[in-house]
Amino acid sequence: MQYLAGIHLSHTQGVEAIVAGSTLLSFGAVIARQRQFYLKSEVHGGRIISLPTSTLGRLVTPFHAVTVAVVPLSYLGAVLSNGLQQPQWYQETGFGPETDLTVGIGGKAMIRTLASLGIVALTWFHDAAVRALGKQLHYIGVREKANVVSTGPYAYVRHPIYTFSLAQMALFSVSFWSWVPLAGLAITLPAFLYKINVEEKLMEDELKLYVEYKKSVPCRLIPYVW
Repeated sequence: MQYLAGIHLSHTQGVEAIVAGSTLLSFGAVIARQRQFYLKSEVHGGRIISLPTSTLGRLVTPFHAVTVAVVPLSYLGAVLSNGLQQPQWYQETGFGPETDLTVGIGGKAMIRTLASLGIVALTWFHDAAVRALGKQLHYIGVREKANVVSTGPYAYVRHPIYTFSLAQMALFSVSFWSWVPLAGLAITLPAFLYKINVEEKLMEDELKLYVEYKKSVPCRLIPYVW
């Protein structure tokens, strides 16, 4: 049995409390930081002057944004509405009883807790990427006062915010102990790959220095790999 703010919790509820708390913290921090810098970029970076012209190019951002949001929100909704326990329907999306038997109750709790801590720690990487981008922050397009950012995480990969989203989804799968985030990752990854091509074409058309940046930072998502 565990206690949280004076509330008596079972072992299972304690683990879900840790997972739900880290998810809420990460989700809230990411939204707050992006909103803060997006508002600043609207003022200091100028309006967006170049946007995708195709229907798919315009829809890809809201599409992946919804997917990225639905994964943690579905878990939070399920657990918080069920007394800090996964309801049966969500348990059925889990890794299966064979995996539970292999790692054991204690091992499963430790793995999920470590993944939850990783999710919180990963927000630092997101924060560093958004801070480096600064007034250039946009969801897809080129701002009036556009400039190439090559500091912070952008010195290693060209799209670190996408790297963060994909890594977070993978950690969600472990912390939630569910296949749902992996399904979200399978949807989000091709959306990001398509969006990267569209976004980089816009950047190249408006900023000739971006071609040189691509040569100096050849990796899109994974440092020193791809």
